[in-house]
Amino acid sequence: MKIIWSIPVWGETLSSTRGDIVRARHLIMALRLAGHDVKVVERGQGAGTGLMVAGYRGVLRRMLPRHFALVLRDISRLGNSLAFGRRLAKEARKHDADLIVETQMNGAASGATAARISGLPLVLDDCSPTSEEDVLGAGLPLLARKILLFQAGAAAVVIATSRSVRDRLVGEGVAADKIHIVRNGVSLDRFKAADGRSIRARLGLADRCIIGFVGSFLDWHRVDLLVDAVGRIPAAMNVHLVLVGTGPNLAAVIRQSERIGIRDRVTSVGGVAASDIPDHLACFDIGVLPDTLDYGNPMKLTEYAAAGVPTVAPNRPSVREVIENGQTGLLFPPQNVDALAGALMRLAQDPALRAEIGGKGRVRIAAKSSWPVLAQSLIGALDSQSIQGAAPSVDPLETQQNAPVAE
Repeated sequence: MKIIWSIPVWGETLSSTRGDIVRARHLIMALRLAGHDVKVVERGQGAGTGLMVAGYRGVLRRMLPRHFALVLRDISRLGNSLAFGRRLAKEARKHDADLIVETQMNGAASGATAARISGLPLVLDDCSPTSEEDVLGAGLPLLARKILLFQAGAAAVVIATSRSVRDRLVGEGVAADKIHIVRNGVSLDRFKAADGRSIRARLGLADRCIIGFVGSFLDWHRVDLLVDAVGRIPAAMNVHLVLVGTGPNLAAVIRQSERIGIRDRVTSVGGVAASDIPDHLACFDIGVLPDTLDYGNPMKLTEYAAAGVPTVAPNRPSVREVIENGQTGLLFPPQNVDALAGALMRLAQDPALRAEIGGKGRVRIAAKSSWPVLAQSLIGALDSQSIQGAAPSVDPLETQQNAPVAE
């Protein structure tokens, strides 16, 4: 199959570390390995894109009230996405494509525009509800909802990464029979080869029980809760918190560790290359997701499982779709610091339990989440909508709680 894959995000290319584009990169590689001809068209390559992004981030956001800056952003995003859609249609004709896949971006109508011009079927991948944009900052939320419905209406298939995302999309008016679940995945071979001993040695933590977090330190990650929880663990338990990544709240959580007197028990390694993530996760004894949104499919849950690391995470719907409490992780009441600290101490004191839970996570979650398996699920979703005429796709984790486990 000849596929045009659209990356419509301003200033971003397929090498980006953004979660949605990391996902696209791995799915594209898996599709190519399966024999499909995939041509990537990036909005980030367009003429003047760098100037527009720099102008918005460096000028408009600082000079204008936030709401007005967001309104201008949303209007500009729509106008540029329509132009990008025309470019996509042209590229599709040149490539003699059978299909257009677009990594969905709220406020962008490029995929639908290209599909209607070219007459090709459209797959809208990693589709997010517009309520996510409300959290991040929306200038024209009604316009965003209209664009989502325009995109979904033109699509043959809409891909959600979780059941909770699917339910929200249906609530916003997206046709339920178009939505298929293809979750986020992992590169299993890279995690199997990972070795955290060199990371431990470099950090001087060879003899510690390492509690780890990897992520972008956004508001909803609530890494401050994790710092507070580590502060409640007795120093005699010899635990150490390792933070991997960077983001808007990293400096604040470092200052917080200083205020509560545990700065010597916290190490921030900053941002690391995607290829180095498996080795850093392999040095963890416990992987933590302090908090998250009620919907979505946090990639770090699958990555912790692939590393064989037991996960501690909040008992939210989006987490329960992946983690089975007491089996593949420990769940705690959201934003309950005492419960989080209790779960961490339970695992820190019990290496056998860590090994048991980590091993089950690797088999029950990670083994069903390789990118080639998920790429086949993507093609299966197309098949089920009569683009190819085969059987419907199946979510590999849909029945994980009842599936037999090969220990």
